[in-house]
Amino acid sequence: MALRLVRGHRWPDLLDRLAAELAESRHDPFAWSRVIVSSRATGRIISQEVAARLGISAGISYVTPAQLVGRLADDAGVARDRSRWLGVPLEMAIWQAMDSVAATHPLLARATDESRAGGRRATAQRLAQLMRWYVDTAPDLVAAWLDGDDVDLGGEALPARSAWQPSLLRAAVDALEVDPLDTTSALIQAASTDETPTFVFCVDELTVPQRLVIEALPSRVVLAPIDSPCAEWAQGLTDSVQELPSPPLPVPAVTVHDSHGPARQVEVLRDELTRAFAADPTLEPRDAVIICPRPARYAQLLDAAFSESDEAAHPGRTLRLQHVSAQPANPVITLLSTLLRLGELRASATGLVDLMLSGPIAHRWRLRDRQQIIELVGGAGVRWGMDATHRAAFNLEGLAQNTWMRGLDRLLIGLAVAPGHDGGLQLAGTDVVASSDLETIGSLCEIVSRLRRLVADTSVPRTVPGWVEVSRSVLSDLVGVARDDEWQILQTHALLARLESDLAGNETLLTRRDFSHLLAGAAGSPRERVAAGNGSLLVAPLEELRHVEHRLVAFLGVTDDVVPGPSAAMPDSIDLGSAAPDRRSARLAHLLGHARSAERVLIVEQASSQRTNRPVPTPSAISWLLEELDVTVAPVTHPPTATSERNFTADPSFDAAAHAGAVARRSAAPIGTTTQRRRHQARTRPLGPVPRQVSLQQLGRFLTDPAKAFLRSAANLALFAEPELSDDIPLELKGLSQWSVVSTLVDALKQERPIDDVIRRLRSDEELPPGEIGRAEFERAKRQAELLWGAAGPAWQADIRDVAVDLAVDVPGLGVVRLVDEVRCRGGVAVEVSAGKRLDRLIAPWLGSLALTACGSPTKGRLYRLVQDPTDFSAMIPDVREVGEPMPAGAHARLAVALKAYCLGQHRLIPAPADAAIRYADEIDRGRFDRLQWRGEPTFRHRKWSTGNQAWALFYEDVADLLTDVPTAEDPTNDGDGAFGRWALALYSGMKDGSA
Repeated sequence: MALRLVRGHRWPDLLDRLAAELAESRHDPFAWSRVIVSSRATGRIISQEVAARLGISAGISYVTPAQLVGRLADDAGVARDRSRWLGVPLEMAIWQAMDSVAATHPLLARATDESRAGGRRATAQRLAQLMRWYVDTAPDLVAAWLDGDDVDLGGEALPARSAWQPSLLRAAVDALEVDPLDTTSALIQAASTDETPTFVFCVDELTVPQRLVIEALPSRVVLAPIDSPCAEWAQGLTDSVQELPSPPLPVPAVTVHDSHGPARQVEVLRDELTRAFAADPTLEPRDAVIICPRPARYAQLLDAAFSESDEAAHPGRTLRLQHVSAQPANPVITLLSTLLRLGELRASATGLVDLMLSGPIAHRWRLRDRQQIIELVGGAGVRWGMDATHRAAFNLEGLAQNTWMRGLDRLLIGLAVAPGHDGGLQLAGTDVVASSDLETIGSLCEIVSRLRRLVADTSVPRTVPGWVEVSRSVLSDLVGVARDDEWQILQTHALLARLESDLAGNETLLTRRDFSHLLAGAAGSPRERVAAGNGSLLVAPLEELRHVEHRLVAFLGVTDDVVPGPSAAMPDSIDLGSAAPDRRSARLAHLLGHARSAERVLIVEQASSQRTNRPVPTPSAISWLLEELDVTVAPVTHPPTATSERNFTADPSFDAAAHAGAVARRSAAPIGTTTQRRRHQARTRPLGPVPRQVSLQQLGRFLTDPAKAFLRSAANLALFAEPELSDDIPLELKGLSQWSVVSTLVDALKQERPIDDVIRRLRSDEELPPGEIGRAEFERAKRQAELLWGAAGPAWQADIRDVAVDLAVDVPGLGVVRLVDEVRCRGGVAVEVSAGKRLDRLIAPWLGSLALTACGSPTKGRLYRLVQDPTDFSAMIPDVREVGEPMPAGAHARLAVALKAYCLGQHRLIPAPADAAIRYADEIDRGRFDRLQWRGEPTFRHRKWSTGNQAWALFYEDVADLLTDVPTAEDPTNDGDGAFGRWALALYSGMKDGSA
């Protein structure tokens, strides 16, 4: 039976004719009919339309051209050969063939260079795609190459840069033992004997083998829109052309909406769709479609904007938008691919913890508490590397410190040995462990030991069957899933079995990197599935649902990089001229086809930058589309944010939450930033009960950090740093680590403990950098500690006298508060020795001096600390500061101010960060205050406020903010700048500075 072509303007008319043809061809109720469709989604819609016309759609198969070829391959007995040509075996065949071809073609030699990790595999994969493309596009050229003619389509000799391709194709075909043209011939032969009535419905794009197969079918009818590519190729094969008497669709009504970035475009689209459905009650979600060239780019935004919510939310959330995000990849395959490459990775603390907490491993080993794992691994000092042998691969031979094995040893020692003892193991246990961590630590040890063995097992190249065996062992040793997720394990084993079967005789040796990428490539990437025909509002790419008529088509994300986008020329391909498909023109044709099959077209485009609000050029495809439709449209401009007031005036938005935000923004008083509002509220909170007894230690802790004390007392919020992992081996002592080591040494000197004990403890705790670097850093810290102790030692070792303090202090406006404690004097002085250079270290000796002086025993306070040498910033020198108040009355008044700050600070924020307040008071006393220097972010490098922390960061963004707070009635009265300046002068003005 000859091919018949039926053409029409309208999709419903073509469907009517298809239903009639199907009904006429159904003489045997048990015989099947076949409809070839452009995609599965289109096939589902056609099957529903046919069922609506015939009452039933049984006995009819709706297949894509690729599915048709696959079924005919089964009938012809060439399914395995076709699978090998389309799958990994072709890549491996090209992998083998590259060696022989590279010997005579130097241009290909670089691809076989083993020093390029993964380069050979990537090249083989790309060239396999190129050879498949030649077979699909120019099979005559492939036939000439296989016959030994190294020519192009015109019969001319290939240029030198492409001369290697015919040789590579012949070598790959010989290695694969599959001739793709023989496979195509078998498919054509099978098609010629297939008696199934076949109807080709609106299929625009076919590869050459697919078209040859369809042409070979004995019984076929092509139904296509007029002027479509489907009608063009079919018309060249038949003289029987029938045109349906239906007028073309009128030009659709087009509206263009200018918006900003992707997130804002989705909001505008939701509003406009809601407006369209509200204006036409007969419009249903099934009557509309959103055409998005790259749905993955907008998937999360669309899913979030149209997800169901409460009744007060945007009505667009009730439109039943089909879920857009692609099906996620099989997590077991992804995990297996990563585990196989673990030996060439650093096995960093963060990377391996993420692997352990991935679903398949975490479920198998019952690892549920992420914070617990991070605390254990971080507390054990793990940085990177499984062990010293693993580190040797990165040119760090013999270095075991901060490896996983050393860290696990520390965890086990921490469980088995009392704190402070190493049990003779020369390695200290970590103090982050508790008896409740036993099961978790056991799981960590077992996982790491198996991973360590895996690293050793994967260090040598193997054949694909060898790697499949290793992979199965990994799945058995490490992976487990819940019952509902068992398909992941089954799918992974099926993939491994397929690789093993396809490459059973292949002796090519692959490294772990090569097989890992081979496995990931064989699994394929997640595909976006358009679930058409379920009554939902669909989001479809350009190539889906073309010619399907909709009452409303909305275009989203039509940008120059995707439409028309890049050309379809394959890398390294020769010039095929007109034989090569023009993908740029095809994308534009798809765009136009969707627009012409709609009653109304809604276009949302980016016309302004989401960052600067400056105009950006209109996408060229949008301009081209409007010209082809011959319409002139004035774009509707939308504001940059959903809460802009203009959204709710002339053409109101449906976004209730955004409307509430716009109203709130218009009516809100300009109170300032969030930080300013938070600070204002913290400073004006109502007062509560006043404590009647305070110790010097409590008072000292409060003055050192009033913000932290306020959050703890007023909000019951104890700020602490979340445990974090570090992947870097420490190579020097700096910052807190240097202060910690120097402080440890100073404490040992205070207690007269041997320095050797300190060295052993630091090394067993792995607080020092490894090897010679650690020894040099320790010697530097030791010199600093000895330098400080040389100045402070005599004062610290002077005669000790403990003096009791019990003062009744009349705090103005708050009543009497008792100050009780005990102050230790050394040689008649309150002495403090600190390895840190911060000024808040002065507070302890300052309060001790004030308390003793107020008790009638005038005593000075003295602080010994390390500061930078002004002549050499790389060196530290000891600094001695004396503080005190000589008169009891003055000391009593100072304590009253400090106690007032303490009592108020339990309920309100006292804006007096110690380091900045002491420095401010000192500058005022010396007449050196310069407001211009009091600005910038408070960091450890700032000269005025170097101790900003989490607590203060909640209330201050800039040092200059300290000087702007308006004093309250309870704040001191003096000439200070704002509330901060008044508290600073009242607390710390007059501190004496000199040398002892």
